[in-house]
Amino acid sequence: MSTWGLIKTVFFTALTVVFFFIIWVENPFTHHAEYEIPEEAEKIINDPKAALEGRELFKQNCTSCHSLRYDGIYLMSVTAKPEWSKIEKTMGKPLLEEKDGKIRVKGYFVPRDVYESVAFADLQALKASFGKIPPDLSTMYLSRGAGYLYNFISDPQKVLPGTSMPKLFFPEYDKEAPQKVAKIVAYMRSVNEPPPGEKAKRALMGVVTIAYFIGMGALLWLYRKKVVASMKH
Repeated sequence: MSTWGLIKTVFFTALTVVFFFIIWVENPFTHHAEYEIPEEAEKIINDPKAALEGRELFKQNCTSCHSLRYDGIYLMSVTAKPEWSKIEKTMGKPLLEEKDGKIRVKGYFVPRDVYESVAFADLQALKASFGKIPPDLSTMYLSRGAGYLYNFISDPQKVLPGTSMPKLFFPEYDKEAPQKVAKIVAYMRSVNEPPPGEKAKRALMGVVTIAYFIGMGALLWLYRKKVVASMKH
């Protein structure tokens, strides 16, 4: 291998490593602002069991304005429609979960265009009330992070002054309000992040994939060099 060829190989290998490092470690698509979380709340957010309670709390407190389609949760007004159950089962994909050793359907993932066509009037009513359609929260944890969500749900005006999001939890009247907020965030986290075992498996798969492309690139470069050398004779 010539000196120039070695330089190119090292350069492109380093470029590939830096690219994947940026995506995995310093993801530019995630929210990097720092928000303080009480120690007790942080424990709850990182507890997978709390996510189960958080799902029910989300349905009770958030579905009047928000959906979370990735986990089969839709606007309360939409799920109350008589035809919705049939639409879910005919147009949606079943979302399964294990409970008490049995696999059961916890909801249905309905394509966005189907959902929005059924929910059109409901979404427009929300837009008329709040000035815009409240977003689906399927990827909100991934884009904002635990700190932002915990503080925003606890006191929306404090984090984003002027927002149309009302304050739902009042610690002065409900001592469990901070825990309820943390459980909702734990649930949103569970939708966006795989279990630790699956996360480690994906990371290993990523490393193996990068190594494969680097190895194949080196082999192809050597093969090309060999072919070019043979054409000279």
